[in-house]
Amino acid sequence: MNSAKFRNWVKKEILSSGPISLSNAMRAALTHKDFGYYHSKKIIGSNGDFITGPEISQIYGELIGAFLGYIWEHSGKPSNSLLCEFGPGLGTLSADINRALSQIYPNFSCSPLHLIETSKSFRKIQKTKLKKQSVYWHEDFKKIPKNPVFAVANEFFDALGVDQAFFDGINWRQRLLNFSTKFEYVAGPILNETQIKLFDANHIKNPDKGTIIEYSPKTDQIITEVALHIKQFGGILLIIDYGKTNQIGDTIQAVLNHKPAEPWSSAGDADISHWVDFKSIERTAEKVGARFIGPVSQSHFLTQIGIKQRAQNLSQIDNPRHNRAIFAAVDRLISPAHMGNLFQVGLITPTGKGFPPGFEV
Repeated sequence: MNSAKFRNWVKKEILSSGPISLSNAMRAALTHKDFGYYHSKKIIGSNGDFITGPEISQIYGELIGAFLGYIWEHSGKPSNSLLCEFGPGLGTLSADINRALSQIYPNFSCSPLHLIETSKSFRKIQKTKLKKQSVYWHEDFKKIPKNPVFAVANEFFDALGVDQAFFDGINWRQRLLNFSTKFEYVAGPILNETQIKLFDANHIKNPDKGTIIEYSPKTDQIITEVALHIKQFGGILLIIDYGKTNQIGDTIQAVLNHKPAEPWSSAGDADISHWVDFKSIERTAEKVGARFIGPVSQSHFLTQIGIKQRAQNLSQIDNPRHNRAIFAAVDRLISPAHMGNLFQVGLITPTGKGFPPGFEV
């Protein structure tokens, strides 16, 4: 079991340098070459641990493709454009995007596709599913050519790892992971001035003792890189993830066999994630001179760009079972009882005014 390997890794890290940061623990649990969860073969879908929007319905990816094409068209149809997906998983979203673009924006559909993917097992799946496209794989965004990039990150930032701090009644302190006979959280050093700024702790007035706040260093790094690229060369980054607009609360969670699990005892065998702080993404993007739009709920976004109309067009008069499946999938994507309000959508663009479809209030 990978969870046993993760536990042994944690023990060695603690013996070497003491309790470890939560972002380091989470990153190891997901990506470590010996036991990382993302190196598993079956983690997405009904036979895995969780299911994502693209796997629920083809409509999801087709609408995102149409949205990217709309933005490309209104950006002047740059001929040197690139398509990009962060954490493409099974490759379903990129395949559905390409199918939609090939019908409505054929020139744009031929753009090279760049995938930010670290998992070798996922890359094999993607090579098969996306074999008709010109695909390039990268470990990180730094290798992306200096061209306009039209990118999407679907359930990507929630898995980058997050650090936590808590208020002890006087100071903000780091919250670290320890292991003796079981995993436990322990108090770390008092936050210094730089860390307080990163956590944006000064904006919390009169916090209660025990208040927990979060900050994702890796998200901050990637958003900085992408926002600078978009500012200089054009394009967009569409972000879809479950999230919120503040840094308050312990949001680390895990899913195993489609059910909630204790994050650390199941680490390596379960999907560990955290809620994305869209306000922090906005601050980071705007700090380097890009524009952030949103967030809006997934329900708002998909409804505005036509999910109900697309479902109606795909329905068949003489096939009620087919129709029920279509509308059940749409309900799962936009209903407040399912993914509709839990998932948020944000957009990074060059500076400008106005709001594209999906983000109009």
